[in-house]
Parts: sequence; structure tokens; C-alpha cells
Amino acid sequence: MIQEPVGTQSSSKSQEAALIAGIRQFNRYYTIQLGLLQQHVFDSEYSLTDVRVLYEIHFNGKTTATGIREALLIDPGYLSRILRKFEKQGLVIKHPLPEDGRSAYLTLTARGQKLMQTMNELSDNQIRQMLENLAPEERAKIGDAMRLVRYLLKAPGGAPGLEDVVIRHGLRPGDLGNIVRLHGEIYEKEYGYNIEFEQYVMETITDFMKTYDPAKDRVWLASCFGEMVGMIAIIHRPNRKAQLRWFLLRPDFRGIGLGRALMDKAMEFCRQQQFKEVYLLTTNQQGKAASIYTKHGFVKTASVPETVWGQDLYEERYERKM
Repeated sequence: MIQEPVGTQSSSKSQEAALIAGIRQFNRYYTIQLGLLQQHVFDSEYSLTDVRVLYEIHFNGKTTATGIREALLIDPGYLSRILRKFEKQGLVIKHPLPEDGRSAYLTLTARGQKLMQTMNELSDNQIRQMLENLAPEERAKIGDAMRLVRYLLKAPGGAPGLEDVVIRHGLRPGDLGNIVRLHGEIYEKEYGYNIEFEQYVMETITDFMKTYDPAKDRVWLASCFGEMVGMIAIIHRPNRKAQLRWFLLRPDFRGIGLGRALMDKAMEFCRQQQFKEVYLLTTNQQGKAASIYTKHGFVKTASVPETVWGQDLYEERYERKM
């Protein structure tokens, strides 16, 4: 059994301790900032738990006591007392379930809905005050960071979908470096490519910029949580041909339709430019990407054995007539 060096173990524990301390420090700041330690929320008669129960009913439209208990992990007896209080105050009404007369689903009354509207407005205003002195890009960073935390901790509804991804074109400072970085990181992790591959991508970027024409060339960049998660490019070539390059998706953003969306944009651009042919160079290791190519009308026309980037592979060429 191979044991981790003592120095590495100590460093790992120190990093974990620093992370835990940082999270706890943030939790203390945020609970104070939102007034979550106060006995009542927004100087009302309702506790934080009361409001969370009301919000759960409001958010779902209708739900059961069991659904609330499972969502909020509340003691059954405590929840029953809260719901009885809400019924007496005319905030919640029970509706017997047709299939089980002993059970009921809960909805907010008009009075309950009005209370939730007031609570939501107060909460929104409180957060607006927190953000009012921040620049737009700083606000965006906060939103992205909070969504990223929910995603990484696998919170319900935290996984991003295609609707959460922003796809843009038009190169900005920093984009080229991010293209190279993402290629280097992903290909090393998935295929074991060495640093020479990252150098190769840098060289292709340099060659591209020497003849870059925004009217004939286009690079689409996909981002989510403020980070680049995918890309594709079309580069004009002589004789009304074009080359597809740098088609890449971060692994955790595959399977949501992003690859198809990027390819659709690239092919539509080729039609607009009236290119006669589009080609691409890849390797036999990129099987998933190849399936997307063939679905978009590309045909493999060559496969040549190569030893590059620390790998024995086949360099493949795909072509599509437009």
C-alpha cells in the first residue's frame, strides 16, 4: 500500500481547514447581513421557519405537510403547530385529497398570498440595498458565484441547462488565452496529452489572428457561471472553403444540447458566407465529437497514423459540401 507523504497529508489538512473556516466565516457574515439571526423576519410576527414554510406552499402552488417536512427537514410536531397557527390566522387552507380523505394538500389563501408578496418585496429590497454600490460586472460575479456554489454542491435545481448558457461571438481581450487554457486542461485530463498540445493550440491561434477577418471568420464562445464552457470556430480558407476549429465542450456541459447548438450556429454561418466546402481535422480519440460531425453532414475522408502530443493516434479529416 502506497502512503501519501507526510508533508502532503499535512498540506491537504491545512487546505481543508482553511476552506472550512472560510465557509463558516461567510455563513456568519451572510446570516447577519440578511438578519437571519433575528427572532422575527422583517420585524414581523413570523420566524424564519414560519416564512420558509409559507414560501414552500407558495412556491409549489399546492403541497402536503409531508412534502414540506421532506423539503425543509422540519420536526413533524413543530411543523404541525406552525400549520395550525397559519390555519387559525387564515393564511393556509387544507384541501382533502380525493384518493385519501385522511390526507390533504395545502394552499395559501388570498391573505396568505398577500403576506408572501409583502415578504418577497421586503426580501428583494434588502438584497437590492446590498448590491446598490456594486458595478454591474461585480453584481454579475456575485450571481455567477452563487449559482456555481449550488451547482457544485448538487443543490436541487442547481444543474445548468442549455438555457443557462450564454453563447456569443466577437473576440474580447482574454478570450484567446481562455481557448488555449481550456484545450490544455481538458485534453490532458481526458486523453493524457502533454504540454506540446497546448503549444500546438497556441500556434493555431497565432496563425488564425494573422489573417483574422471578422466578416469571414467567426468564433463562438459559450459561458456559464461566468466561466468559458465551450467553443467553436469557422475560419475562411482559399477557394471559398472554410475550416472548423476548436470545437470543445467542458465535460460537465455535455449532454445538454450545447454541442448541437454550437454546430448549428457554425453551419448557419457557413451557409450565409456561401462557402462551398467545410473541413476539419481531428483524431480517432474524439469519438463523441465525430458523432456530432456526422450528424451535421460531415464525412470522414482521411485517417493517417501519427505520434504526437505523447500519443499514438490517427489524425482524421472530415469534409462537408455546402
